[in-house]
Amino acid sequence: MIPFMLGMEKEIHKYLTIEKETISELVIDRSRFIAHSFAVTSQEAIREKVIQIQSLYPDASHLCYAWRLGYNPSLEFSTDAGEPHGTAGRPILGSILRRNLTNLLVIVSRYFGGKKLGIRGLINAYQQAAEKVLENSGIIEMEPLAEFILTINPTCFQLMVGQLIYFCRDKKYLELDPNDSKIRFRVPLHKLREACAFLEIKKKEKCLLIWKRCDNQVEMNGKIT
Repeated sequence: MIPFMLGMEKEIHKYLTIEKETISELVIDRSRFIAHSFAVTSQEAIREKVIQIQSLYPDASHLCYAWRLGYNPSLEFSTDAGEPHGTAGRPILGSILRRNLTNLLVIVSRYFGGKKLGIRGLINAYQQAAEKVLENSGIIEMEPLAEFILTINPTCFQLMVGQLIYFCRDKKYLELDPNDSKIRFRVPLHKLREACAFLEIKKKEKCLLIWKRCDNQVEMNGKIT
């Protein structure tokens, strides 16, 4: 998961990434370009995917890729993997940036067909391969959320549920466990400070017995664009 801090909640709202992981292929002047897209949230996941593709195409002439992680700020990387400088990794990354996508990896494996493509030909080929796989991957909007576990005074359970729904404006942010008087409560990061203040008020009113913020950050799918 991408780390975040309390002071960043006003900067982070929603971001775009791929809807599904996809493979596509094209042939240009007898060279095969096989492109894979992966949803990733860490550099460790990226390393695992690269190793996976390396083992899948051990005899590929080149295995070039680009990735982007996070938001406000983001990290990005590209490699030409032996192709002339700037002819492979940067065109792949450019396709990612043009769509304003993040938390994804695109790998393009090339099998040389015996005919050199030239600098412009390579740039166009890797860009086309990346564009094709991203078009097939779809785009989805994701919403980063902070997550809390609340222990509710049993006499106030339904009241708290109603107040939390009013605060969130949507039931999808709540998971209820009335038998244990617990609620799993998720809030968009831009409302994080407001949520903490709200929970403290409810605790002082004795409606909320205990609240704690989970260490993990969860995400919720939004609309497909």
